[in-house]
Amino acid sequence: MNGGAKPSLEEVIMSKETKTQRKAEEDPELDKKRAEDEEEDEDEAEEGAEGESEEEEEDEDDEEDEDEEDDEEDEDEAEDEHAKHQGQDAAAHGDDEDPYWWTPHVVLAVLVLIGILGFFGMFNKPLGFLAAKPQGGAAHTETASTQPATQATPATPPRPTAPAQQQPPREMFGAKHFLVMYKGSMRAPANITRTKEEAKARAEEGLKKVKDGGKFETIVGEYSDEPNAGARGGDLGLFPKGAMVGPFQEAVEKLKVNEVSGLVETPFGYHVILRTK
Repeated sequence: MNGGAKPSLEEVIMSKETKTQRKAEEDPELDKKRAEDEEEDEDEAEEGAEGESEEEEEDEDDEEDEDEEDDEEDEDEAEDEHAKHQGQDAAAHGDDEDPYWWTPHVVLAVLVLIGILGFFGMFNKPLGFLAAKPQGGAAHTETASTQPATQATPATPPRPTAPAQQQPPREMFGAKHFLVMYKGSMRAPANITRTKEEAKARAEEGLKKVKDGGKFETIVGEYSDEPNAGARGGDLGLFPKGAMVGPFQEAVEKLKVNEVSGLVETPFGYHVILRTK
C-alpha cells in the first residue's frame, strides 16, 4: 500500500481467505469440532423428527381409542333404548293378555285323559247302572247275578241239515283208439306232412288189419300219431259222458264193449276206436 491508498476488494477477500487458511492450518481441531457439531445437529434433528412421529402416532392412537369408546357408548345407548322399548312392549302385551289363556289347554288335557281311561274300561263299573237293563226287570238281573260265574250257558242243539241232493252217477266209458293225423289237423306236430287224403287212406289200412284179426295194441304202435300211444296201447282209461269231442263220444256210445268202430273223423284226424267198457 503506497502513499496511504485504500486496498481494493480483491485484496480484502484474498486477505480474509489467507487469514482463514492460516487459521485453519494453525488450528486443525477447529474443522473436527465443527464436523462434530454438525453431526450433533443432525442427530438432534433426527431425534426431533422421531419424537414428532411418535407423538403423532400416539395422538392417532388416542383419537382411535376415543372413537372406539364413543362407538361403544353409542352401541350401549342403542341397546338400552331397544331393551327399554321391548320392556314397554312386553308390559303393554301383558296388560292386553287374557288371564285365562290356560283354560282351553286344561280342558283339552282332561278330555284326552278321559278318552284314554274310557278306552281301557275304567268307567265300565262306575257307569254300569246306565246300561240298558234286560227284559224282566231288576229281579231278573239280581237272579242272574247270584248264579255262579262258572255256570256254562247251555249250547243250542244243532239243527238237522237237509240232506244234500244226490247227483245221479254219470255214465262212464272206456276205450282204446289209434289216431292218424294230417298236416293242418288240431295239435298235429311239425313232422306230420301228409295230406288229409293220405291220412284217411293210412287209417283205413290200419282198420283193415284190425278187422283181419290183428292185435289192436300192435296196430296202435304202428299207425297212431298220438304221443305215447304205442306205450299204453292207445288206452284212454275211463272217462265220463261228454268228456270227449262230439263225434268221438257219439261213436263210443254206439259201440258195444269189445266192438271196433269204422273211421271216425274229428278235428284231430281219423280215429279207429275199440270200446272196452
